[in-house]
Order: sequence, then structure tokens, then C-alpha cells
Amino acid sequence: MASPRKVRRDFLPYALIAPGALLVVGFTVIALGFTLISSFTDWDVGRLNTTFIGIDNYLRAFRDPEMVASLWRSAIFVLSVVALSTAAGFLLAVALNRRFPGRGAVRALVVLPWVISEMASGVFWALILKNDGVLSAFGLEQSPLESPAGAMTALILVESWRSIGFVTVMVLAGLQSIDPGLYEAAKIDGATAGRITWSITLPLVSPTVLIAAILLMIGNFNLVTMIIALTAGGPITATTTTALYMYNQSFTYFHLGYGAAIAMIMSLFNVIAMVAFILLQRGRGARA
Repeated sequence: MASPRKVRRDFLPYALIAPGALLVVGFTVIALGFTLISSFTDWDVGRLNTTFIGIDNYLRAFRDPEMVASLWRSAIFVLSVVALSTAAGFLLAVALNRRFPGRGAVRALVVLPWVISEMASGVFWALILKNDGVLSAFGLEQSPLESPAGAMTALILVESWRSIGFVTVMVLAGLQSIDPGLYEAAKIDGATAGRITWSITLPLVSPTVLIAAILLMIGNFNLVTMIIALTAGGPITATTTTALYMYNQSFTYFHLGYGAAIAMIMSLFNVIAMVAFILLQRGRGARA
């Protein structure tokens, strides 16, 4: 039987984090419950009375061509950013895990875009890419932000630039747990650097890469601030993702009930992503 002192020592960490955890869970549950209730109403700032309308907002969302189109834009944006950021972040982490002069400074530069605020990053790149921006000094006749394909490409590249540092830090942490003896044995057997990376490094850090990819997927699916700063959803609606469409419905047109329904649909997609992550992790554990 455990002594009272050991029980107190084991319980202490949970007691210390309990107040903050309860606050986070409480506010999350309250906000989620309020949004859920609102999604079943016709709440609109332009109306004096709010009535219960059941699932009409959800039916409207899936019948709304712009809402459906925003889901496709979100899929293109999120999958592209996750693919580019994960691949580049993994390769950078492998490179930065080696010893070379100035490694600390290079690591700091790689992480810097991630720690800068979304709004600041969007404004920074907008100043560079717009017609009278920095690129115009190099003879750029038309800003990429003025065409639908160019604006989406710019949005994907800028957000990938921001996200690479996050993946790099995650993978670097995972690389520290790999036994250096595995690399020494592979080198003795004559394996090339590429073969070592593919056959040893990637399989061993793949759970970390998967976690980073899922977190990026959820984060970018809910991204609003940077899109507003860089493209404002334009030109027309070419870069209006589901998150920005929800934001506009709620806080630009003040269709708060409809915006709440879109927010709940987005929450469902987030839950599906997390469940997929858990199943993938379990599948990996079963195969191991």
C-alpha cells in the first residue's frame, strides 16, 4: 500500500494544473454549448426576435453553393499547406540535426516565421505582393493577389512559410530520441545519407510527423486572421475558405445563427480529423 507522502507527491502535479484545466474546459464547454444552441435559431442582428428553427441552418449550409465551394477551397488550401510544410519541415529538421557552425542561428531563423503573429505575417507579405509593393520594383506587371489562382498560390506558399518552423521543431524533438548507434551501424554497412534518412529516420519520427500534420490540418482549417490580412478572401471569393465564410456570415453580415451552424460543421470536421489521427496511431501500434 502506498504511503500518504507518496500519494500526495503523485497527486501534486494534477492538483497544480487542475484550476487552469477546469477554466479551459469550462469556457470551452460554455462556448460550444452556446454556439450549438444558437445554430438552431434564426438569430440575426437585424431582427428583434429570435426563434427556434431546428436544423434549417444546417440544411441551408449544405444547399448554399458558396458554402460548398468554400469547403473545396479549404481542402485545397489545407492539404497543400500540410504537404509542403511537412515535407520541407522534415528535411530541414534532418539538416539542422547535424552539427555545423551557426546551427543555433539557423534554427532560430527557421522558427521565426512561426512565432510572428498571423496578422503581421499577412500584412508583411501583402506589402510585398500587392501591385505597388516590393515586387513592383522588379518589373512585376500584375500582382499575384489579383488573379484567383495566383492569390490561392500565394496564400498556400505564405502559410507554408509560416508552418515549416513548427514542423521543424516537432521533428527535431523527435530526432533526439533516435539511438545514434543505428546511424553508425548503417554507415558501417555502407548506407548512403539518403538511404539512412529514408529507412531509419523517417520511420522512427513518422509518429511525430503525423502529429504535426494533424495539428497543422486543424489549425489551417480554422485559419482566418492571416487570410484576411493577405487576400481578404479575394479576388471576389477565390480565397474565401470555410473559416472565413463563417466569419463573414457571423461578423460582417451578422447572420449569427447561420454562422453558428457553420462553426458547428467545422467542429465536426475537426473531430473527424482527431479521430482519424487516433485510428492511425492505433494502427501503427498494432503493426508494431
